[in-house]
Amino acid sequence: MFRWLCCLLVFAFAAMSNEVISASTHPFSITETDIFVTKSRAIMRLQMFAEDLVLFHELEANESDVVPASEIKRGLELHRDFLLERVTLRDARGELLKGHITDLQSFEIPEAGIATTDMMLHTAVYQIEFPFADPPEFLTIQQDLSDPDFVTPSEMKLSVHQTGSDLTFTDSMKAGAAVTLRFDWTETPLSEDASDEEWESWFAKQREQTLGIMSYSSVYSFIYIDPTELRHEVLIPLATLKTFLPIQHRDPSFIDIDEQDAVRELIRNWLKDVNPTTINGLHVNPEFTRIDLLGLDQKDMAANAEKRRTSLANGRVGIILTYHPSDRFVRAATVEWTRFHSTMRKVESVVIAGDKTLQRFEFSRFNKPADNTFAWECPPEFLPETFTPIPAETPPLPTITVPMLSFGLLLGAIVSSSVCYLLRSTGSLIGFGRISFVGLSAILLIVSACTREFGITVFRNPFKSPPLLATSDCQQLAEKLHARTYKALEAGAEAQILDSLATAVDGPLLEELYLQMRRSLELRDQGGAVARVTSVTYDSVDITQPTDITRSDGENSDQLSWPGFEAAITWTVAGTVEHWGHIHERQNQFEAVFAVEPANGAWKFSAMDLRSQKQKSQRTNVRRF
Repeated sequence: MFRWLCCLLVFAFAAMSNEVISASTHPFSITETDIFVTKSRAIMRLQMFAEDLVLFHELEANESDVVPASEIKRGLELHRDFLLERVTLRDARGELLKGHITDLQSFEIPEAGIATTDMMLHTAVYQIEFPFADPPEFLTIQQDLSDPDFVTPSEMKLSVHQTGSDLTFTDSMKAGAAVTLRFDWTETPLSEDASDEEWESWFAKQREQTLGIMSYSSVYSFIYIDPTELRHEVLIPLATLKTFLPIQHRDPSFIDIDEQDAVRELIRNWLKDVNPTTINGLHVNPEFTRIDLLGLDQKDMAANAEKRRTSLANGRVGIILTYHPSDRFVRAATVEWTRFHSTMRKVESVVIAGDKTLQRFEFSRFNKPADNTFAWECPPEFLPETFTPIPAETPPLPTITVPMLSFGLLLGAIVSSSVCYLLRSTGSLIGFGRISFVGLSAILLIVSACTREFGITVFRNPFKSPPLLATSDCQQLAEKLHARTYKALEAGAEAQILDSLATAVDGPLLEELYLQMRRSLELRDQGGAVARVTSVTYDSVDITQPTDITRSDGENSDQLSWPGFEAAITWTVAGTVEHWGHIHERQNQFEAVFAVEPANGAWKFSAMDLRSQKQKSQRTNVRRF
């Protein structure tokens, strides 16, 4: 009990001592900054302690440890330009907004000056205004009140308020830190007492408008697992990278275009070691599909990035690392993150396999090494199905059955009787000769009758049309072949895709159709990425199957013979490209006529006439987690 009382007395004494110390001096600089943002300007009010004048402007005290009034007034004037230089606002492109001091609410300065021990008892407020040409969507606030090697650190307690809103953003910023905020001027922001439903709707709208990137100082990670590849997509603030990579740049606030390739090389070397990945038990080196330096105004990181100088205060780097298996499919994978920094203590990742969100996974410096490895095993239903050719089963042609031996003998009997008749009519056949012909004819007739089951030959019946396939069967067959062409795109590499496509397409059409499908799924506004097909729906399938169908290819024409038929198909294909949690969906409608024929005993498309194609819809969604 006595020990506990002693401890309490020690803590109480320490607390009282701290209060005395805090009243007289401060271990570091603290500036309280309130920013009120309207559509036409930002009004910044900075409250600072008089002690900052001593810290930052080296005011000299006299022999009585008192800072003279003249020195204090000099420090207050120096602090004007100091704040304009060290506390900055930047627009979405990272360009500085010009501010000017509009007011200074100073403290009372005694003629005798102020003792250094009392400097923390006096505060002054500077007001800086930053005018806008247009309402800002983004503002980046940065404070550099103290240099990195300054003995006394500086801290800014920040409060930002948007006009018309009851919401206030607050943060505590260390020296060199930057905070980026987004402002929505399209509607009145919610009040703090809004209902849960209103807040949920508001946050959903914000996510849609920002494509899910709600924080501009966070590291975002997305691991995409497809049957034939693994992609790790990372979005990192440039300011974060600058803290641990030796990025070289002439302008202290920007990285120019000619300096960005060197930055990309630094990132490649860093991430190869930081992010070891295995597929099917084997270490796989990444292919750096993209390393783009992005500004705040490019919300859609998957779109083609404009080359331009990038702000260190609010720029970001979008990185796509692509890993391919040594064999055909990704059956198992591991992803590690092995290095962390004071500015990047953890990396929160979202894992997406196919079109399903699997889970969130956190790489952290506070984890055990084994816990910084994400492991995935392929479920059986994840791999694409394999195809075999569709057998060409057709109804038999109409035929005539002819007993050739019996028919020959009958024909001989007829010839013999005819010769006998002609010779008798001319008087040339009498007596025994006549009897011989009659006997021969009779024998041939008898033998013909007896051999009618032998020597049978079957001929196609020229008097009947071939039997037509049922229209419903033709429609199902055409749809099945057509759907298989899109499924083939999931087969892996190009050679494997063509092999799978060959189970439904024949001849020269094979490569032509493959290239046409690739072009139709390419999203040019997404850097030329090829969309993954999510659905194929059939608007109409019309069958034409006369005995002979004439089709034309330019100047040449040929015949499509039975049992071939033509299928006029109108279909809609939906495809998606997803990067960094943004799902870009396109729906295109096509109309084409396909020739369907047996080839090597299997049904296949042998020709295609593309009649039309048009875009039905396009939209960008945010993946829900």
